[in-house]
Amino acid sequence: MDYQNENFEFEVPTRIIYRPNGVDTIGGIIADDYSFKKVMLVYGGKSLKSNGVYDRIVKSLNDKKIEFKEYGGVKANPDIEDVVAICKIINSFNPDLILAAGGGSVLDTAKCAAVNYCYKGDPLDFNKHVVKPLHHLPVGTIITLVASGSEMSDSCVISDRKHHFKAGFNDVANCPLFSLMDPLITYTVPSYQVGIGLADMFCHTFERYFSPSHEIEPCDGLALSVLHDIVTLTPRVVNNPTDYEAKRAMMILGTIAHNGFTNYGKKKLFKVHGAEHRLSGSHADLTHGQGIALLMVPFLNINKDILKEKILKMGEMVFEIKTKDPGIVIGKLTDWINSLPIYHSFEELPMKISQEELDKAYKVLKA
Repeated sequence: MDYQNENFEFEVPTRIIYRPNGVDTIGGIIADDYSFKKVMLVYGGKSLKSNGVYDRIVKSLNDKKIEFKEYGGVKANPDIEDVVAICKIINSFNPDLILAAGGGSVLDTAKCAAVNYCYKGDPLDFNKHVVKPLHHLPVGTIITLVASGSEMSDSCVISDRKHHFKAGFNDVANCPLFSLMDPLITYTVPSYQVGIGLADMFCHTFERYFSPSHEIEPCDGLALSVLHDIVTLTPRVVNNPTDYEAKRAMMILGTIAHNGFTNYGKKKLFKVHGAEHRLSGSHADLTHGQGIALLMVPFLNINKDILKEKILKMGEMVFEIKTKDPGIVIGKLTDWINSLPIYHSFEELPMKISQEELDKAYKVLKA
């Protein structure tokens, strides 16, 4: 091991504010804690308004006399068109903060707009790894879906649907300034969204665990613990959406799964995410968590011989089985994925993905 050439840095500057019914205090957080007076509010579909969260956010902003503009309708697999539209507003409005209320797509859209606020080139240059952000607007978040971990991650994934492009970039500039965690506003999330969210958060640490490790790798034990808790809590979260204890725990797990703690000290290789980006980059209606759910088992089957010892360890620590056959562990993972209220094969999906496309995606999965 050439240890002299191994270096790593770790920085997660996000402030987490865990506060049940805290959405009603968002105006106070913005005005009193940060002295911000102008906010760009970004959100997704109709659910934020139908469940009353939008009205509560607006009231809280108005109560603190915070001036705001808004942009709604951000799509799943967020598109660069939304980012461009938001940038047109913020370039004339000059807000102090972008407030993103939603799931990972909304948060990533806000992050992309934040770094492009100070950039005059192609807004996809960051995701194409042409440039790195030097300046950015601060982003605050209110997560409404327990899934992406984007509330404390340094990642930002954006699509260009017209050109079948989808990619992410990692930079500390993507870490939100603060994220408000209010589990009570996740109670009304549809079961399908809950299922794909669980698959997504599981995969964030699944991929970190299966990235190359040292002989002694402390973070791998943490990763397996996170995976175990996600699997164990899944029935409670799926079957009882108002189970506060389960939602609280899963909200915390979603953050830990993607903020870098479970690959602390080692580099991560996101093969499953890379393959999924290839598919959903061409099929915008393929929700990210759904694609992820259908690619984790193929990843293990393709790399079963190389990853045998790690697979067996996952079986012992996550699924609580002792075996020398990695196929049995992969079967347990399949059972867990099949327990989620989602599509369980590419054939079941409402869109047609060709075998040629799948073959190309599977090539990306090879470790």
